[in-house]
Amino acid sequence: MRKRYALWLVVASLGSLGAEVRTTNFVVHAQDAQVCQAIAQWAEHYRREKALLWLGQEMPTWPQPCPLYVTVSMQGPSGATSFHFGQGRVLGMKMEIQGPLDRLLHSVLPHEVTHTVFAHHFRCPVPRWADEGGSVLSEDDLERQRHDQLVRNILNQHQQIPLRTLFSLKEYPPQVMCLYAQGFSMSDYLVQRSDRRTFLAFVGLGQQSGWDTAVRTYYRHNTVEELEAAWLQHLSNTRRQPPTQVAQNQVPARPASRTLVRTTVPPAQPLEPYAVVRGAMPAPEQVGQRFGQPTPASWQPSGVQLQPPVPVTPAPQPQFLTPTAANQATVQLGPPEFGVREVPPGASPIGFPR
Repeated sequence: MRKRYALWLVVASLGSLGAEVRTTNFVVHAQDAQVCQAIAQWAEHYRREKALLWLGQEMPTWPQPCPLYVTVSMQGPSGATSFHFGQGRVLGMKMEIQGPLDRLLHSVLPHEVTHTVFAHHFRCPVPRWADEGGSVLSEDDLERQRHDQLVRNILNQHQQIPLRTLFSLKEYPPQVMCLYAQGFSMSDYLVQRSDRRTFLAFVGLGQQSGWDTAVRTYYRHNTVEELEAAWLQHLSNTRRQPPTQVAQNQVPARPASRTLVRTTVPPAQPLEPYAVVRGAMPAPEQVGQRFGQPTPASWQPSGVQLQPPVPVTPAPQPQFLTPTAANQATVQLGPPEFGVREVPPGASPIGFPR
C-alpha cells in the first residue's frame, strides 16, 4: 500500500510540472499538453508568416530554440520577450505569455513573435515606439481598432507625446499608454504611405543618422514636425470602422498549409516580476520590453503562479465627442474597453473623429 501511495505521489508531482513541446525554433512549456502543442504549432507558423510579411524572406533557424512559457488564465492578456544582444547578433531570448487562450493565439503570440523578427533584422534594441507600434500591426482587427480609438482619445485630450520626443525614447516613459497608441498609429500611417520594408529602413536610418534625415529620405518631409503635422491631418480626415465582434471566444484551427496568412494582437508587456498590462502606466520598479539579459540554458519555470496584471482603467472620454452608428460597436469584449459619453445639447463634434 505504501509503495502504491509513493508511486502516486511521484506521478502527481511529475504532472504538476506541466507539458513541454519542442519544435525547430521553440521549446514551449505549459500546464496542458494540448495547449502546449497548439502554441508550439502557431509559434512556428507566426515566425514564418511575420518574417515573410516584414522582411520578404524567412529567418534562418535559431542556433538555440527560444524558451516559451505559457500560462492560460482569465486575466488580461500580456507577454514579454527578453533579448540578449552581443557580437552584432541575438545571443539569447526568452518569451513569456499569459491570458485567455484565444487572445494568446490571435494576439499575444503574433505580437511577441514580431519582436523576434525585428530583433533578427536590426540585431540591436529597436526604438520603443517602432518595436511596440510595429508589433501591434501583427494583432487582430479588434486590438488595432482599440489602439486607434485610444490614440484619438489621447489627442483630443492633448495628452500626446511630441513626435520628436517619441522617436528619441529608448525606454518606456511614464505615459506608456501614449507610447503604445501613438507608436501603433505612426507605424500604421508610415506603412500605409510606403510598405513594411520601407518602414524598417526608415527606422534603421533614423537610429543611425537622425530622424530628420530619415524623414527627408523616405517620406519627403523636411523635419519630424512636418511629418507629425501630416500624421495629425491624416487622423483628422479618417475614421476606422469597428471590427465585427462575436459574443464568444473562438480558438483558431491549426494552420492548414505553409501559405495560410492571418493578420493578427496586444501590445505585449512583461510578466512577473515586471507585470504591466498594456495600456497601463508601469509602477516605478517596473520596466517594459527587456534587453541585455542573458537566458541561462538551465532556466526552468519556477511553478510560481504569475501575479495578475495591473487592471486597466479606461481613459475618460471628452464630453464633446459624438458617438455615431458607424463608429460605435454594440458589443465590447475583453480589456481594455473605452466608453463614449453623450454630447451635451448644442455641442459640436470636433477634434479627431473616432
